Amino acid sequence: MPLGALVSEFIEQGRHLLRAEFTLARTELKSEAKKATAGGGMVAAGGVVLLLGAMALVAFLVIALAQVMPLWASALLVTVLLLAAGSGLAAVGAKRLKTIHAPRKTIQTLKEDSQWASTTMRSAKSHMHGHA
Repeated sequence: MPLGALVSEFIEQGRHLLRAEFTLARTELKSEAKKATAGGGMVAAGGVVLLLGAMALVAFLVIALAQVMPLWASALLVTVLLLAAGSGLAAVGAKRLKTIHAPRKTIQTLKEDSQWASTTMRSAKSHMHGHA
């Protein structure tokens, strides 16, 4: 079998393999997306219930502290504590987000793979033209 035919067959088989892999990946992703949607809905519902519980707890704290100080002072104290806690959490989260970087190793590997494929194809083409 001539080299040109081998290269063509190699390219065609590669395309077929890629199509099959994409089809499999799409099927798997659809299945996983359905699970994620159901799980995400439950997490959201749980979050709403937790938020309502937290609001009730805040009301309880204001009322409980109002037993030992004026109601306005109780509400102010709880508000200041919540703002401080929220600000602290947001600051820590923002600091952690700044440490996230692109997947450098994967990007480098993809560049190397692309260069290898280009070099291989150029070599095969020059080999075909040299023996044609």
